[in-house]
Amino acid sequence: MAVSYEIVTHNRTGHERVHPYTGEDALAPGSVVRIGGRYWLVERVEQTRVQAQPARYRLTLRHPGGGQEAGAFRRFRADAPAPGHELTTLADGAPISWVIVEQRLAYDAAGEPFLESIAERDYAAESLPDHQLEHALDQEGDNTDAAAEVLVHAQAAGLAIELVGLEAGRAADWDEATRYLDSLILEEIEDDLLEQCGVDTRHDPQETWLGTVKKRLRDDLDSFRAGVEDGHDEIEAWAFRGGRTYAAVGRFDDDWNPFRGYGWMCRLVDAGVLQAAGFKRVRMPLLLL
Repeated sequence: MAVSYEIVTHNRTGHERVHPYTGEDALAPGSVVRIGGRYWLVERVEQTRVQAQPARYRLTLRHPGGGQEAGAFRRFRADAPAPGHELTTLADGAPISWVIVEQRLAYDAAGEPFLESIAERDYAAESLPDHQLEHALDQEGDNTDAAAEVLVHAQAAGLAIELVGLEAGRAADWDEATRYLDSLILEEIEDDLLEQCGVDTRHDPQETWLGTVKKRLRDDLDSFRAGVEDGHDEIEAWAFRGGRTYAAVGRFDDDWNPFRGYGWMCRLVDAGVLQAAGFKRVRMPLLLL
């Protein structure tokens, strides 16, 4: 039986919005819903009125002895790990298998909510997964020190991280990315991406929206490309399994910021521009144990 709610959110300027929502399952604190191209984390449910915040998650390893090791924050997207998801880390060069056993609403030091995914040792695993970036880093060919430095910084500062990668032997196709960007039409652009690109949908004439988005994305692509090809403090890079991984760190709400690499990468990923160039969004790598 369908359940209906009013979901209350706030945009980047603090403006309150109320969204009608109907789903098959009842919502509870910790539920995640998608509205206007953005994922929202349910914080409170008061009968049929729901308070929600932009959804982010953090992966935490729960060690057999009771200790915990937390990762950095990520934006919640469709590829976010769910209960039952397997991952691998390395300890003294040996792979260790984990499985996510729990997801729960949690709060950071500033009192902001996030979805915490708890992983425990998976002793029964017959084989170890090896197809995602969060899995064990190859110490023979990968720059684990560079990866660890970026992750430690993000964790310690309570920042979010965005990651994309190029597979071994593949070069970025910047021309294809530009063609894809130029071909975008307004109907393909989600409400959240409009806001990320600086469009004020309440006041800006609609005929200007597409031009504003494309200009921001072109500038983002130029900045990101310069970071990849020439080096840039906003974009970190390291070798991974013959390919390259690129990371940007920032505050969670920097996804709108035109001057931060985290913003460039978030917008280009959400628009599909980096995917057109051959990059893939990758999950969180965990630090070596």
